Amino acid sequence: MATSLKFYADAGLTEEITELTIAQLADGSTGNIDKLVYLGSTTASSVFNATSDPGADEIEVSIEDSSPGEGVVASNIKLALSSGALTAATAGAPLSLGVEIDGGVANAIPIYIRSDTPAIAASDDSITLETNDITETL
Repeated sequence: MATSLKFYADAGLTEEITELTIAQLADGSTGNIDKLVYLGSTTASSVFNATSDPGADEIEVSIEDSSPGEGVVASNIKLALSSGALTAATAGAPLSLGVEIDGGVANAIPIYIRSDTPAIAASDDSITLETNDITETL
């Protein structure tokens, strides 16, 4: 079931994104590519919980790759709740966001993303962010 919780390019939750475009050079000279996206809902009255065990199980964001083995490798992407936490984050691991997320622009969650995949010389748009199954309560 679709919910109003989505990923956005801005803190005001006006520019929805459905994929991450990451471009790196094959010679490694690009270095890390850092991005910032926001997870949130413009429906202020909404509350989100993991469907598996609402209020107990964590809501998680994970990296999905619709073209594994091509371009950016999803297992080389790190997720964190701050830019400073990216260095210590485990590449390919899901990011836990707590057991409940409140709707509304003021509650948008910044998600910091770092890709370090210097083996490509192209742009890859097969990478997306996904949440585990969540339930929205109004």
